[in-house]
Amino acid sequence: MTARPPARLRRAAVRCARVVAFLGHYGVRFLHANVTVAREIVTPGSGLAPVVVEMRLRCRTTAETTVLAHLITLAPGTLVLEVRAEPPTLFVHGMHAADADRFLGELGDLEDRLLTALRPPDSRAARGTRRQEGNP
Repeated sequence: MTARPPARLRRAAVRCARVVAFLGHYGVRFLHANVTVAREIVTPGSGLAPVVVEMRLRCRTTAETTVLAHLITLAPGTLVLEVRAEPPTLFVHGMHAADADRFLGELGDLEDRLLTALRPPDSRAARGTRRQEGNP
């Protein structure tokens, strides 16, 4: 008969796994963005489809907002233009975003994954779904 590990140890293991999963997802996303920009540089013609979107955030702290904004800006082809505190909003420029709704969806997915990695494992907010327009 084996004893279950203490709850604190289980939560730490879950949080560690979430952070590793997020870093893996972001690494793939980062490499894809680099390949897209490199392809744009070496091929003739222009495949640019620039767009600026307004992204309403579920981030509750300035740390969460700051990390998200930096991760978005770090990836080639995207740039955070403005951050608003009330309501929490980012204005993001995408260089290769022919479909603004799809681009906004990808940014929302990144925010969801980041919040899942950063927030405590027992937190309902860490597992929540995207906020609908008009609902806090």
